[in-house]
Amino acid sequence: MYDKVKLWVNRFDIGEQYPNIINLLDTAKEQTDLNTREVKVFGYLEGLRLNIFQSGLSIEGSLPKFLYQSNIYTLNRQTTPQAFEKIGDKLHFNIKEAKVLSLEFGANYNMQYPVYRYLEKLGDMPRLERSNYTASSLYYKPRSKAQQKVFSFYDKIAEAKAKKMIVPNGLEDANLLRYEMRLKGRLPTLFKRNEVTASTLSEEQFYSSAIKMYQDTYFSISKQNKLTLNDMSNIKTVKDAKEVLMALLINQSDQEQIKAYFDALKEAKVFEDRKNYTRLKNKIKEISNKAGYVVPDDLIKELDNEIKNIGAYV
Repeated sequence: MYDKVKLWVNRFDIGEQYPNIINLLDTAKEQTDLNTREVKVFGYLEGLRLNIFQSGLSIEGSLPKFLYQSNIYTLNRQTTPQAFEKIGDKLHFNIKEAKVLSLEFGANYNMQYPVYRYLEKLGDMPRLERSNYTASSLYYKPRSKAQQKVFSFYDKIAEAKAKKMIVPNGLEDANLLRYEMRLKGRLPTLFKRNEVTASTLSEEQFYSSAIKMYQDTYFSISKQNKLTLNDMSNIKTVKDAKEVLMALLINQSDQEQIKAYFDALKEAKVFEDRKNYTRLKNKIKEISNKAGYVVPDDLIKELDNEIKNIGAYV
């Protein structure tokens, strides 16, 4: 489930081999930071970007692309060590204890219908902003610039074709939905560990905790469901009938329309107390999930099952 990672290795951990790394890079270039005057050399090693500083080395890129020349599929905890071993062989030092600064963790799901049909049914996520929605992609990002956690859903085949990547035979017309968790910085804090190194990624406990975070985040997203009106015995009052109608309309609405409505309220500064926006959002969610009338949408049910089943492959 691993794709792109960023690693850091201190110079003294590499030893005498450190000055020779520059000779292994394709099109190595020198760059000077105009503020700090720090000089670095950067270049590429079979698609991985390496930045060489006085203090150490950063390595960034897609592990499956480095290992298999394609990131259509991700690496699991059994194949990830193979990628790190290959990096170590190329650079002539052991990469296992390199610190992991960021990582992308995700999987592809071969869906029954076109990817956009699933994306349009995904609503809000707690504490993150639903953004950059298109027919082929959807992101959940923090409002801050730090971007420590980003969750993305996108059409992997559409992305591969746009980037002129090799698509495996038989997948050219597949409805391949990629759900990805991108974590940047403070990984030990996120996973409650002293450190996260390259070797950590293949540990069963760490891998399981990453899967749990990945699944829990998905299931925290509000979903567009279906409303059934077959049994109206629970409608006793005008208020009940009104709320069922509102639930029906909300569940039929485009998620972008609801988001645009909230954005307009905030722009107009309708509420003095900002907590009222959250209260309104929670009230709409409560009404949209009207007990006894809401049933899971078939497409959401399909995606839910895919995300649940990913936990079986530890």
